[in-house]
Amino acid sequence: MLWKLLKYDFRSMWKSFALIWPAALVLALINHFTLPYDEGVTQSNELLAIITIMAFTAVLFAMFVAVMIFVVQRFYKGLLGDEGYLMHTLPVRSWQLVASKLICAVVTALVSLAVIFLACLLMVPIRWGQVLRIAFFQDLWEGLLSNPDAMLYLLEFLLLTVTALLLFVTMTYLSMSIGHLFHRRIIMSVAAFIFLDVLGTVYVDVLDQLMVWDELFNAAPHAAFWGVFGVMLLPALLFAAGTVWILSHRLNLE
Repeated sequence: MLWKLLKYDFRSMWKSFALIWPAALVLALINHFTLPYDEGVTQSNELLAIITIMAFTAVLFAMFVAVMIFVVQRFYKGLLGDEGYLMHTLPVRSWQLVASKLICAVVTALVSLAVIFLACLLMVPIRWGQVLRIAFFQDLWEGLLSNPDAMLYLLEFLLLTVTALLLFVTMTYLSMSIGHLFHRRIIMSVAAFIFLDVLGTVYVDVLDQLMVWDELFNAAPHAAFWGVFGVMLLPALLFAAGTVWILSHRLNLE
């Protein structure tokens, strides 16, 4: 049943971002040809470059806002709003409903980050003919084989990125769930988010007092990565568990 929930949420994601993701890439490609990388550009070309870079920046900002709205709106409407009457009558557990929204939100943020990264690559004057040649990939593969830690570091960095997104999204979900218990839901949701953020600061300070950060940063590089991963994952799991508990025991859709 979780798979069916994910299909429903991902379909909604595609409807929300089907235009903005391609628009960012198209504008990045246009900026590749309009930005004055070389000297001797005319005034008209400079004006065109200013217009295209402003449009590109506006699309990136709109993408950021769209991701934030999507994360909040899909959870609120789907589980706390009108759609909640239907979703909570389905033969699924509360954790599956939360997991579906959470996975979709994290994937949406990751895809948006990937689009931004690819758009930046399209903008810069890279000689793609040399990059895409077979010899380049052979050299890259040989470099990875000679330094296998590089790939592991990359995977660990991606894991930390996913964990950071999980932490932020679960904190947002728990804040909205707590706020939904009160009459002034928006105000209390914001207050709950601030309170959880303060708790996070206290959590970091306590770890600092216990010399946990010193131990992590003095450990082996890979051990430090996994230590930070555990430190970030623990509150994310607690936030998710709190959200599931509220939806299971204290939910009021009236």
